[in-house]
Amino acid sequence: MKVAFLTIHVGSNFGSVLQSIATDKVLKYLGNEPILINYIPNRVTYARYFNKMFSGIIPFVKKTINLPNFARNNRIYGSYLSKYCTLSSPIYDKDDFAKKCPIADFYVTGSDQVWNSKHNEGFNDRYYFAQLPEEAVRISFASSIGETSLSEEHTQRIKKLLSNYKAISVREESAKKLIEGMGLQATHLLDPTFMLKREEWQEYMSQRIVKEEYLLIYTPYNTVDKKAIFDAARAIAKERGLKIITFSWNWRNDKMADRTIKYASPGDFLSLMYHANYVITNSFHGTAFSVNLNKQFSVFMPSAFSTRISSIIELCGLQNRMVSDNFSIEQSRELIDYTTVNGILDVERVKSIEFLKQAFA
Repeated sequence: MKVAFLTIHVGSNFGSVLQSIATDKVLKYLGNEPILINYIPNRVTYARYFNKMFSGIIPFVKKTINLPNFARNNRIYGSYLSKYCTLSSPIYDKDDFAKKCPIADFYVTGSDQVWNSKHNEGFNDRYYFAQLPEEAVRISFASSIGETSLSEEHTQRIKKLLSNYKAISVREESAKKLIEGMGLQATHLLDPTFMLKREEWQEYMSQRIVKEEYLLIYTPYNTVDKKAIFDAARAIAKERGLKIITFSWNWRNDKMADRTIKYASPGDFLSLMYHANYVITNSFHGTAFSVNLNKQFSVFMPSAFSTRISSIIELCGLQNRMVSDNFSIEQSRELIDYTTVNGILDVERVKSIEFLKQAFA
């Protein structure tokens, strides 16, 4: 079967790129020929970047200084993704989506925050294949809404669009409840990155970058209190004799860390996660890879879109790894028994495969 899948794959985000690759891998495993629909929304284009640049003196200075970083990161992430996925011709917001969308037997809305209108800066019906004819076979694979409630307007629009889907699955329990509240059926599945086991991700990662033992901090956005995170990191690192490693998407060092890895590729991210002795994160995919790679970790809940994190944490019975208020060093001392967690993940992987087999039947 030819399968065209649509997800959020553009931008300097490790999770977006890696979940796209994982989706592609799963579709191939099921005997399909996948193609990633190279939809590039306006919010991540160079045109949008330059529009913001020329919106005032201060934005002009900031955007001009950051332009080399923006371009370099786009190259790094874009080249990494194209190495492992077949992409269609680019489709922009100004294009006729239906005409440029690849012809396929099935159309899959993939994972990530495809149905989160806040993240997407407005309701985007392309992620529901609204432009395709009604007879096009639509499937949702672990799509994310990222919100616990929706306006009545969005509820009705989503209900109408999802009524055209043959099968619907989402990656958070809250999204399942929202869709079932519309009178539709939805299945709660793992994020695609979990479909590849620890040893399988080794194929995609770089060589070891940091030779010493270290604690990795991955807090890409929505950070409530950076100082609290680094205070916790220093306490854990001191007790365990670890260096503190962090990321930067530019040339600057993070002064709070012992070492900053600059312009890291998704392969570098995988390597740093894989070899870390401890991980502190506030992101969904930071949490997902910590669990999947069997890391000792703590997750500081972000200021927005936290339901997807709490959903996987609760599924695996790891609520004690969540930091909502004050961090306690005692929390980090309790080692995670991954025997039970891995058993849960194996059951959920089978559930995902069975869902997709039935959807493609």
